[in-house]
Amino acid sequence: MSSNILATHGNERTMNLNSVIFQNIIDSPYLKTIAELETFHEVQTEAQRNVKSMEPFLKGTTPSTAWVLMYKFWTLRLTVRQIESLIDNAHSVYLRGLGFLYLRFVCKPDQLWDWMGDYLEDDQEITLQAGPKPVYSTIGKMCYMLLHDQKFQGQMLPRIPVLVMRDLEQKLEPFADAGRAKTGQRDHFKYVECQNLNVHIAAACFILAD
Repeated sequence: MSSNILATHGNERTMNLNSVIFQNIIDSPYLKTIAELETFHEVQTEAQRNVKSMEPFLKGTTPSTAWVLMYKFWTLRLTVRQIESLIDNAHSVYLRGLGFLYLRFVCKPDQLWDWMGDYLEDDQEITLQAGPKPVYSTIGKMCYMLLHDQKFQGQMLPRIPVLVMRDLEQKLEPFADAGRAKTGQRDHFKYVECQNLNVHIAAACFILAD
């Protein structure tokens, strides 16, 4: 483990976030509320207490607690040791999620596999989106999405150079089947399946009665 600052790339100010969510984070009352948090451990504790899902927005243009805290971590310029403590955290899956999301936005593209490759089969469950139709995934599938997809929860991810992406796709191929089933809406799907089953049963009974 190293205490060196993580080598990053891209826009030092915006963290490579798109202009809309970056500006919404900067203008967020929550970011002002946590301005007094000045150390990694203070921000980590805040995240452990308050992050319950990983979506970028809550309602409308209000940035989520998770993404505001991710940007707050960026203002601290995390060390390698600190990032390792996030992605291997034993107490909060959302600290883990924040660590991987942070890496995807600022880590040098050719180092992404070294950070995430060993976690692709990690089956710890994480809520990507809260609300009436929550979206669930696992840390492994989240890492697959971050390495493979162009967007995460509707937000554009930083572009990965063609040659690096080609190499990633080859390395990801053994995990493709699991990765394609990236998310699930468990309770919603169960409800729809039961609803459809009831419709089919009702239709069958109607035909028999006729």
